[in-house]
Amino acid sequence: MYCQSRERYSASMKDYLLGRIDDFPEGKGRAFKAGTRTVAVFRVDGKIHAIANRCVHKGASMCDGTITDNGKVVRCPWHNWPFDIETGQHRLDPSEKLRTYDVKIEGDRVILRV
Repeated sequence: MYCQSRERYSASMKDYLLGRIDDFPEGKGRAFKAGTRTVAVFRVDGKIHAIANRCVHKGASMCDGTITDNGKVVRCPWHNWPFDIETGQHRLDPSEKLRTYDVKIEGDRVILRV
């Protein structure tokens, strides 16, 4: 899904309106194209998280991953690699990490900042 850019705050940061909070089912991921990036966005316990959609291992779409460990981990759909949903850090290998992105809620709108 392509996002609409909201406004430019600086030359390097941009906000993208992803949709309304109700558009994000609990415990499920969705992929969004934001500029040149594809970002996996998850709603877990009412909070929205955003990470790079491409697994560092073999490139699987992280939006298709499974949420485990009481909502703290997203697992790669291909090889089950576990990543912390808030930090992007691989849970078993500290040398591996997914990029994370800031998400904010304004009213009922979900906004991604890249």
